[in-house]
Amino acid sequence: MKKKEKFEKVLYRPQPYPDNHTEEELFLKSLKRNKNLKTYSFLECVNQGQLPLQQLSCTVSFFLLHFLDIKVTDSMIYVMAVVTMLSYLTMTGFSVHEIRTVILFGGFLFGLSPIIQTLTRSISDDTIYAMVSICLFTNFFLHDYSISNGDYMSKCVSLNAAIFAAVCLASRLDDLNNVLGTIIIAILTYGIIPPARKKMAGSKFMPLVTIFFFTMSLWISYISVPIVIIPLCISAVACLVVVPAFFVHLQKQKDNIYGPWDEAVLTDLVCKGGRNIYAE
Repeated sequence: MKKKEKFEKVLYRPQPYPDNHTEEELFLKSLKRNKNLKTYSFLECVNQGQLPLQQLSCTVSFFLLHFLDIKVTDSMIYVMAVVTMLSYLTMTGFSVHEIRTVILFGGFLFGLSPIIQTLTRSISDDTIYAMVSICLFTNFFLHDYSISNGDYMSKCVSLNAAIFAAVCLASRLDDLNNVLGTIIIAILTYGIIPPARKKMAGSKFMPLVTIFFFTMSLWISYISVPIVIIPLCISAVACLVVVPAFFVHLQKQKDNIYGPWDEAVLTDLVCKGGRNIYAE
């Protein structure tokens, strides 16, 4: 009786076995659980939870500023405009193209302000505030809270929703300077501050930034709508304690399995000269 050929897991040599054959005693021997699993500590989760809290604090402050009887003067407009332009050019670079873009955008904003001021005169206040609330919620939930610099479609939707909310709020104001101030503050809050905040993520100054924005939102809430302080504090506890603790707990439940049924992945392909092309 001819002895059965020993099975080898290769495809370059003919064998009396099908291509998908696996020895029963070896099938689960190569089983691995949670291979290359990255776990996060509670402090790492708390650090990441500061970004949503900062965004929430900025959004609450921006919305409640609308209900404060603040008279925006011409000098305040000039200062806010200069700060916004310099902040944008600092992030993008002082090139001729970027400077031209800032001047063009500023000119359009000043020219369209009278139109924005009367844009929603025929719409009731309840409808406007409902649309503003929906847009600000959309901005908060679709905002990019990741530390990486990838391009995400939700980031564009989030920014557009915030600018639309700012236009709706500005259209309810009677003074032209207040209209301009509202739009400029919205650009700072949702266009300039988030990228700068992301660059600071993980640094030792991040807690100070969180304390500053959260304290500012508490102060504005206290002088405008004090009842907002309660849900704001609950949200802070959720972002910095409850959600990070729950995430750390869920990591223990993670159970990924890897075995011979997975697709082959080339991870050690070496070219001539001994270079690993996947490591370059």
